[in-house]
Amino acid sequence: MKLFIPGPTQVHPDILQQMARPAIGHRTPECAALWGAARAGLRKLMHTENEVLMLTAPASAMMEAAIRNLVSGPSLHVVNGAFSKRWRDIALANGKDAHTLDIPWGEGVSAAGLRAALEERVYDVVTIVHNETSTGTVTPLEPLKAVMQDFPCTLLCVDTVSSMAGSPVLVDDWGIDVCLFGLQKCLALPAGMAMASVSARAMERAAEVPNRGWLLDYLQLAKGNVKEQSPTTPSTAHLYALVAQLKRIEEEGLENRWQRHADMAKATRAWATSHGWVPFPAEGNRSDTVSCIARGEGPEFVGALAALKEQGILVSNGYGDLKNKTFRIGHMGEHNMNDLTNLFTRFDAALNAEVQA
Repeated sequence: MKLFIPGPTQVHPDILQQMARPAIGHRTPECAALWGAARAGLRKLMHTENEVLMLTAPASAMMEAAIRNLVSGPSLHVVNGAFSKRWRDIALANGKDAHTLDIPWGEGVSAAGLRAALEERVYDVVTIVHNETSTGTVTPLEPLKAVMQDFPCTLLCVDTVSSMAGSPVLVDDWGIDVCLFGLQKCLALPAGMAMASVSARAMERAAEVPNRGWLLDYLQLAKGNVKEQSPTTPSTAHLYALVAQLKRIEEEGLENRWQRHADMAKATRAWATSHGWVPFPAEGNRSDTVSCIARGEGPEFVGALAALKEQGILVSNGYGDLKNKTFRIGHMGEHNMNDLTNLFTRFDAALNAEVQA
């Protein structure tokens, strides 16, 4: 199956071979070397000098970790899609005083809107999804830095699950306290690990918050890093693959990789609008890694999605209430312009077959 969904995405054969390497003991020097190499490579990827924590778990575990480690009072959750809503729901499930800043789906929070919300009360954290996978909506983060500097008691926590390694994320320059993501999207690895950079002031906050649990405790995870170890048994298969993929990304050049994703997004939007479809997100909020396309004046597309699936090509229908109203093309990770050209040709053929039927 050729995956053009917003994750998981295609994995290079060389990386799959790394996954097949023999298991090693997780307390051996060999594993410690892998752990250290992975964390060093992730720091470069994220443009940060902060602590890098890793878990053999989905990225949602790191979303919950941010709540358990950093929140003892009110929290603010910017909600503009399904996954930003999930972070709010996680806070509620942990018994936190969670507040919502609702933004229309397809838009990102503005600096003025965030400032107004933060002026209402003192929040421990504000959570934002950088690239909302459910709608293909990106929220520019750099303009929010000046706002956050005026609220020093509030930590900025950002989900970059579908943007990291596909579009610019500059953790330190943008003042991000917690930046989390997984492997299965722009990093183009099999799902199974989650990672986060955590600022020094976030680590200090965690030391003051009671009942952090054990598995997701920042202090416990950081203590393991002293010996380049995981407190629990990690997936060494994923460590081999992650280290190898970080090297491949470095060889491509991170800025080149960002540009490749931007070019694919531009081509996808041009192809969609040529059919009368329209990008769902607002201008200025359109993702470079996943395009969410609304029907507009274009043809019905649900039948074509089914026809493509029969051919071994998977494109996502809309998420939740947007099902059958939008579709999403994931152009991330290992995909290139040739892959997209082939997808567009197959998609057009499926549409024509529907018209002639």
